[in-house]
Amino acid sequence: MATTTSVEERNREIVERVSFEPYVTGEMDAIDEMVSEGFVLHDPLSPEEIRGPERFKEYVESFRTAFPDLHLTTEEIVAEDDRVAVHWTVGGTHEGPIPNLDLEPTGEEFEISGMEFDRIEDGKLAETWLVYDSLGFMQQLGVIPTEEDAGAQ
Repeated sequence: MATTTSVEERNREIVERVSFEPYVTGEMDAIDEMVSEGFVLHDPLSPEEIRGPERFKEYVESFRTAFPDLHLTTEEIVAEDDRVAVHWTVGGTHEGPIPNLDLEPTGEEFEISGMEFDRIEDGKLAETWLVYDSLGFMQQLGVIPTEEDAGAQ
């Protein structure tokens, strides 16, 4: 049982260091070290999958540019075998373009919660699936009207 626990704890550490720290600190060394060449990120707002460590670094940088005050909180993290599940909260102020959305800065603040499901392979992050409140995100940025906004017109 101790071996399983140590593998699961190592997998949790990989996810924390790769999926969270680079967004906040800008340090990309963990991505170079802990993301597989065949890595795939599935983001509901991205028109295509993010593939490979270099493209993942570009993706992280685009969020750091769009939201320079980005903050992330890990609410809960669970690991079992080669899978890691994380419930998180993220927020910030929209001060730069979001390339995937062709969206110029709105100056609006947002805070949403979401989950990610990660797969670890050979000690590296191999795949990430993101699930979050993309509608709430776009509404908070003022891009899509809320029900209250629509009813006021």
